[in-house]
Amino acid sequence: MVSIIIPTVNQVELVEKCLVSLLKSGPSAVYPWELIVVDDGSPPGLQKELRHLLRPYPVNLLLKEKNTGFATTVNRGAAVARGQFLCLVNNDVFFEQRNWLDQMMKEALKPRVGVVGSRLLYPDGRIQHGGIFYLPSHRLFDHEYRYRPGNYPPALMRREVLGVTGALMLVNKGLWDKLGGMDERFFVALEDVDFSLRTWEKGWRVVYTGSAYAVHYEGYTRGRGWADKNPFWLAKEMESMERFFQKWSGRLSLLRTAGRNKSESISRVQALRWQRIVFGRKKSFVTRTEKGWSTDESTLCQLRNTGISRTLRL
Repeated sequence: MVSIIIPTVNQVELVEKCLVSLLKSGPSAVYPWELIVVDDGSPPGLQKELRHLLRPYPVNLLLKEKNTGFATTVNRGAAVARGQFLCLVNNDVFFEQRNWLDQMMKEALKPRVGVVGSRLLYPDGRIQHGGIFYLPSHRLFDHEYRYRPGNYPPALMRREVLGVTGALMLVNKGLWDKLGGMDERFFVALEDVDFSLRTWEKGWRVVYTGSAYAVHYEGYTRGRGWADKNPFWLAKEMESMERFFQKWSGRLSLLRTAGRNKSESISRVQALRWQRIVFGRKKSFVTRTEKGWSTDESTLCQLRNTGISRTLRL
């Protein structure tokens, strides 16, 4: 089973639109799933309206008394989830593709895959998310292929990446429990990147697949840019960013923005280098095969024997 968790705050009609699009898409033709909506401390009147509006839908609605942030909200949903996989969905994500969850599960069921992200599009069809990469010189994370055409060929591929956005993130529940869920010290911002980095640190993989896609309005609740963000949300984002870099800045400074091959995905190159960083002095090998990159040692041995691999040491 897959538990689909939708965190929300101060929204009613938006949540219903998200749910309707999700249900119409028929998320999976293979796997059973459940829906969990968690309200992060909206005013009582809005919570009452949300409860009334969602009554006709097959949803487990959880209402928090206080606004404590994204991480605590999805953790609350995960605590009651019955699935072996968790799928986080922002309330401003809408689904056009049928069986999109099956495309993500195809990757999630592969060995040592802990997190799977998908291609997200702006309403105008351009790419909003194709994996996350880091810009050391600016101390910023960005989405790969942002603003490219929705059918940009590299964004249609699958690959290991440094991180994926929590706007649409599929997670192995066993890994989630080992990591203790999202780090609740981050009120909002970068908790998804933190989770991705910790996934690699535990020896699991973070994978992006372009075969699954959805439309993301990005920032519908908190605002899309510095100019239109509510001061409360902006302050909380700044606090989370400060905490994040206190935690990770030392090792992140070792990442590069480009690899040996300029056509290579930056996020994939950084994922491979991140493995080398987090395992310190341990030998870290990556393999490029006919099917892409692999870091699995048994696969490495097999590929060496068949002679179809090229091994690089980072």
